Amino acid sequence: MVSICNTCQNLQKPSKAPDGATHEPFRWLKTTLPALRRSATAGCRGCALVLQGILLHHDRLVGVSEDVVHISAESFTAASGKQAQDHLSVELRWLANENDCGEVADDDHHHHDHELTYPDLKLEFYTDQDGQSPFSAIGRGVRISDNFFQDAGLENAKAMIERCVLHHSKCQRRTPSFSPRRVLDVHHHDGSNCIKLHESAICANGTFSEPGEYVTLSHCWGVGQNILRTTTSNLKAHQSSIPWSSLPKTFQEAVAVTRALGFRYLWIDALCIVHDDATDYAEQSLQMAEIYSNSFLTVAATSSPDSTYGCILPKKQPFKVQATDSIGSLYKIYVREQPSHYSFKGQFNEDDHMNDWVIPFNCSDEANKETPLLKRAWGFQERLLSPRVLHFTWSEMILECREAIQCECGRVDDPTYDPRTTDTIKREFANFTENHAPEVLDAKGSSEDAMEGVVHQLASAALTDSIPNNTPSKEEAIQLWSYIVTEYSSRNLTFDRDRLLAITGVAKQFAPVLGGYIAGQWTSSTLNLLWYPSNPSLCRRPHPSSTPVPSWSWASIEGSSIEFDNSTAMDLGCRAVFPSNSERSTSSPGAWSPTSGQAIELSAAMLTEVVLKIDEESNYALMKNNVGVEFTPDVGVPRGDDALASEDTLICVLASMTWRSSIIGLVLKATKSQPQAYRRVGRFECYECDQEGQTDDSESQDAEALLTLWFPEIEDMTQLDEGPLTTLSVV
Repeated sequence: MVSICNTCQNLQKPSKAPDGATHEPFRWLKTTLPALRRSATAGCRGCALVLQGILLHHDRLVGVSEDVVHISAESFTAASGKQAQDHLSVELRWLANENDCGEVADDDHHHHDHELTYPDLKLEFYTDQDGQSPFSAIGRGVRISDNFFQDAGLENAKAMIERCVLHHSKCQRRTPSFSPRRVLDVHHHDGSNCIKLHESAICANGTFSEPGEYVTLSHCWGVGQNILRTTTSNLKAHQSSIPWSSLPKTFQEAVAVTRALGFRYLWIDALCIVHDDATDYAEQSLQMAEIYSNSFLTVAATSSPDSTYGCILPKKQPFKVQATDSIGSLYKIYVREQPSHYSFKGQFNEDDHMNDWVIPFNCSDEANKETPLLKRAWGFQERLLSPRVLHFTWSEMILECREAIQCECGRVDDPTYDPRTTDTIKREFANFTENHAPEVLDAKGSSEDAMEGVVHQLASAALTDSIPNNTPSKEEAIQLWSYIVTEYSSRNLTFDRDRLLAITGVAKQFAPVLGGYIAGQWTSSTLNLLWYPSNPSLCRRPHPSSTPVPSWSWASIEGSSIEFDNSTAMDLGCRAVFPSNSERSTSSPGAWSPTSGQAIELSAAMLTEVVLKIDEESNYALMKNNVGVEFTPDVGVPRGDDALASEDTLICVLASMTWRSSIIGLVLKATKSQPQAYRRVGRFECYECDQEGQTDDSESQDAEALLTLWFPEIEDMTQLDEGPLTTLSVV
């Protein structure tokens, strides 16, 4: 009789399932690496197999003490209506098992918390399609294509796309309202691989005749400037033929994928925009919403850092391990690291309210390294706007659409196999746009707005404003927009000038609900002016010559993600008047100047001069009536127009009281070049205020005390809107 291993239960399922069996994963082992070694050495074939698979990934364990490596293994049974995955999942955890002194923590509570985290290494043991295995715990694995064109890759891609098209109502193909001015015709011409640039004829209404269904490419340009692009000098040549050999690898593979999926037309930004024509560049850049949202599919070179890598990257091959059964028959077992799903997974609870989400969603070093496209600002917009995106990564293909996310391994959006939260930003955005279809701005009008700036018609907004009564989702829209800007601003741009340009397509989708939009700011919400950088020490302001963005806009800050606080308990009588564009039709929702802005008129009931104090450790405080509050400037080292010195006189504008019992306001500095004009230099949030000269033992007063200490003349806070307002210009 064969003895049962106490460590792994011989990886053999009991002949009869226990009563009350569920579809929960079945735990086979829970041990440490030294204990697994001892069991394998003692002769257990199951433990020996697991140990061998782990040691084949020894490069992941470099510098890790075996004593802190905890191992668990589980397999799965099919839930109703779902296809079973019969692999054995082996999880290794070690990083959180060490305390600050490098010692192993052994309390039960710590181990419980540790098991809730995603493992440091997750392996999958499986058989090929014949399913033969000496261990009932190890069955067939899910096949991940090695090469898109040579094995199951094309089949897998078509299957994921078909599921999306047939079963997702939000992804159903609608009659396109737009077609790009130029697309690449990838049809084989004269039997060669060459492609050519197709330019559509202009229709009577000013739009371009539709060439038919088309695919778009999303890719990283990389740091090199030698990428092939269309210019005024080669435009005619590209319309005749673009030699295959001149295309970088990413473009070649995007063409090949387009052809394999049965499409004739492909849009690539480098080749379909005339890059040395400023008008064409602005016009096409502002049409990204239409270009990507009307494409059938976006091919995304998600793991390629530049255009030389290609879309379809070589995958690490699984290890093959020989195993024997009780009579010595040989079997082949495969071991591979399970796809980690990179930036598409996070660590917080998907049921949490959006305000409690950890954002940016997942910007870990590993995620950024493995999926560099997801760290690019242009790529973020392209991902949101496209009806479906086929991501090519180092480990597998992932199809992200307006309703779901699919992957080749079948686990990205299934908590049974991967309990971490899936990034739902594309679906949240799609849910919003499904209910609020945007007015399409014509290319000519948008281009003129970008090139000529704004005119001097004024639109007024306040914290408590609402724009049409039939838009109860304004608060939801502001919340979603704020989240998107936080994600977007955490991503990289090659050129500062694109800071506002690369999010214009997304902004268009919000215009029907939020109204006017100037330099990243919605004119219907003064509250959104209270943005702040998450890490001011990393921030700088781009030179005005490269990006003339007003200081009141979040886009005037580079280097850190921008966050917002849209929760207010009380409006402190703060109003903003924005410049708007009078050349939009009277039926338009409001001002539209997406890439530039002029001064706003800021009026407030609680606006006052304060004195800046800077101590020896470069801590900033704002003082009035011997009462001070802490303050952090927008940029880490204020210089130039932002330069600050102790004893400077600044303007403090109290804007709102929050549900956290804090006071939020803006800090402004007078400009030297423009009389009676001010620049934003920061935002402050006061939780408590200190009386100058008080001892360390003295208690600070709460934030609400600031209202009476700085503004003793205001006796009734509920009457702020009816009292006098002070107005100044903020550039």
